[in-house]
Amino acid sequence: MSSRRAGEATAIRVLLVDDHPALRAGLRSLLCAEPGMHVVADLASGEEANAWYRNHATDVVVMDLSMEGYGGMEAIRRLAQFDPRIGILVYSVHATEIVLSRALALGALGYVTKASSTEVLIAGVREVAARRGFVSPDLIPAMVQRQAAPEQSRLSLLGDREFQILLLTAQGHTVEHSARTLNLSEKTVRNHLTRIKAKLGVANTAELTRLAIRAGLASA
Repeated sequence: MSSRRAGEATAIRVLLVDDHPALRAGLRSLLCAEPGMHVVADLASGEEANAWYRNHATDVVVMDLSMEGYGGMEAIRRLAQFDPRIGILVYSVHATEIVLSRALALGALGYVTKASSTEVLIAGVREVAARRGFVSPDLIPAMVQRQAAPEQSRLSLLGDREFQILLLTAQGHTVEHSARTLNLSEKTVRNHLTRIKAKLGVANTAELTRLAIRAGLASA
């Protein structure tokens, strides 16, 4: 075995999951240049990651949240259900405590925002590979200020499935799309939406979307 192959065999194996090809290419170059790290694959969706992980070994999954299909949150839930010891590091533009807490509750071990430095991302990969929790420093203000944000407190009332449906709805997806994505019936999704609106005190989907935007879960 060559020294390169021997190094790859002992390196931290990383799977990248993000729907932006340029970002994946940049992350691959960054992590492969780091001593002791090797990117084994880069994929564009949670569905691909779910299928890939069942047939391959990896130490860390670097996971975006906002992707087509069932997205990062559902991918985390399914992967953690398949392998409770999986090392998932979220790498996302979302910098709110409610998204952080949901991701960790579903099975992620770490969370780094895309505004973080490359050094923070690399530190996150190493910590998650060692099965230690890690949160990027720029999330600390969001965690401290949670009580001052009424939208965050209201969103904490939602269950995990309700939160997933809220994310899909806020991103502009239809009931039909959400049902297909989450393997639910359209009636079940509509029932969830009715309960979500009641819990959050909003009258319609437009108000629901505006609340999600204020909470940092979607862009205007």
